[in-house]
Amino acid sequence: MSNKAENTSRRAINKQKVLAAVKHTLLLCAIVAYVLVAYSMTADRINTQTISKVVVNIDKSGNRFIGPDDIINMLSNKGMSLVGQNMESVNINTIEREVRKMPSVRNAEVYRTIDGRLGIQVTQRRPILHIYPTNDVDYYIDNEGRVMPSSKNYTAHVIVVSGYINERYIDHNGENIAKMAKQGKSSGKLLPDLYTLVNFLNSDKIWAAQFEQIYINQQGDIELVPRIGNHVVLLGDIDNLEKKFRNLYAFYKQGFDKYGWNKYRTLNLKYENQIVCVKR
Repeated sequence: MSNKAENTSRRAINKQKVLAAVKHTLLLCAIVAYVLVAYSMTADRINTQTISKVVVNIDKSGNRFIGPDDIINMLSNKGMSLVGQNMESVNINTIEREVRKMPSVRNAEVYRTIDGRLGIQVTQRRPILHIYPTNDVDYYIDNEGRVMPSSKNYTAHVIVVSGYINERYIDHNGENIAKMAKQGKSSGKLLPDLYTLVNFLNSDKIWAAQFEQIYINQQGDIELVPRIGNHVVLLGDIDNLEKKFRNLYAFYKQGFDKYGWNKYRTLNLKYENQIVCVKR
């Protein structure tokens, strides 16, 4: 084939590619335009709707601190009786903000549907320990290190902390306890240390299943109350957690297999590289 013929063939191929690209671009523009028009028509239709029903969906985390009626009643008490209102007149941001203020709510998102329903999607906070102070109301600390009040309607199945505790809910409301906690060692403050300890226990299936209660004794030492065995584990503080629990695991495997679970009253982990056992 001559050079002239080759050049003509190449120009034809390039022309076809350009035409294909133009067609593809025009098709995309048409699709985008259709979507925008359809969205605009749908939005206009939604805005002219009257709210026929408020649907509250709460996450299935296993906690039941709040129910749909609690959300709707709270909004109603704040002057937001939504059913019968025009969709366009409803301020979604305000509803989300008010729901998020509820103590057991981590997040809330509000959406509108084409059939006149207003939806509220709620995510609850997830407590990891339940604090019972000496002379104050009980409260929780959640997995993000925030305190939250207890509920009259529901009790979360988490580790209970009791004993000589002077940390009041009101003194820690709004604090980020997680930021105060120091990984693997004591922070010098009770709540951050408890947060670190419980997260450590929950990270291991064996320890999460074994311990159900924490007791703060008169000296300020941490004691762990197990589900299995009639003994107490005297932890002291949270320094060297991994080493302490490694020693405890070795003792559980060797000592209790040999002597049984009820021979000892106390297993003391306060001393480095050893467990001091107190018999009954």
